[in-house]
Amino acid sequence: MTDKKVTLTIDGMHCGHCAAAVTDSLKKVKGVKDAETVYTTGKSKVLIDPEVAKVDDLVKAVKDAGYTVKSVKE
Repeated sequence: MTDKKVTLTIDGMHCGHCAAAVTDSLKKVKGVKDAETVYTTGKSKVLIDPEVAKVDDLVKAVKDAGYTVKSVKE
């Protein structure tokens, strides 16, 4: 199956360290091929294998990093 792009809007990030923590957490999710987070926009762009990674997995990873997902665009 084709990879899928997911954009997460995240609440609570204030600096580059925050963005790095979110990105690192997302990259640990099985099925995530790439992730990039920019704190100034409050968004993470994630490339996933939809057969393996689900949106709920991404939301949990962000929560585990200490932040909240405000919205998801698939």
